[in-house]
Amino acid sequence: MAEKIKALRARLGIDQKELSAKIGVDQSTVSKYERGVQEPKREPNMKLADLAGVAYGEWVGVEPVEPDDVRARMVTVVGELCAGDWREAIEWAHDDQYKVPALLDPDMPGYPLQGYIVRGTSMNNYYPDGAVVFAAATIANGLRPVHGDHVIVTRRDRQGLVEASLKEYVLGEDGVRWLWPRSSDPQHQAPLQYGGAEEVTITGIVQASFITRPRRAESITKKGDDRHRDILARFDNGESLSSIAESHGLSRERVRVIAKNAGRKPRREQ
Repeated sequence: MAEKIKALRARLGIDQKELSAKIGVDQSTVSKYERGVQEPKREPNMKLADLAGVAYGEWVGVEPVEPDDVRARMVTVVGELCAGDWREAIEWAHDDQYKVPALLDPDMPGYPLQGYIVRGTSMNNYYPDGAVVFAAATIANGLRPVHGDHVIVTRRDRQGLVEASLKEYVLGEDGVRWLWPRSSDPQHQAPLQYGGAEEVTITGIVQASFITRPRRAESITKKGDDRHRDILARFDNGESLSSIAESHGLSRERVRVIAKNAGRKPRREQ
């Protein structure tokens, strides 16, 4: 990611301060991105994807899958999972969600799945930062976790904020149920007791996952150049925002942003 951001900034011909203004963070944060000290969160990453002219999933490293692969199934990525990150909602706004191809075992039950990006280190023995997990909802599908399952765990604080994270469901010999982080990070070594005093809910069970592969920065930026040119040419020819967005896997709003950044006159459509 660090190399991609540096390559993108070089292509745009702007300095760190200018890039920070475009993506809504301060200059020191951009410096951390480019040194590999910190990974961008969702909002800055979405703006970086817009600037690069590529779909969000492609920017964060989702590799394409051949359409005739019998294992391929499109799943919507709806949010992030991160221990210690308390927020108002688990899922993103609808326009921020996007679909990715998931390679699934053909014999796996056909539960409806949702994708989540794993953030942080609380389950890094299995899922590094940026991995994507595909989970089936417990209540909607009548599922109950069994020993060894990796589950989505939600907690709510007194201010109404929600934390959503991944844990391993462990059933002790004494029948006590535990939710364990599986991490090399000393900050994530203590389990939560499921069914104990703290209100903890298991909302999903992981069915599949994949780890994103970094792409060469020049490949992303070259493809971004080509995509920008195509979007702007079609925009100038009067093609609808919906049509342009669908062909590139973007939202209409992102097409507007790309056109606006290129100096095109804003266009509104129903």
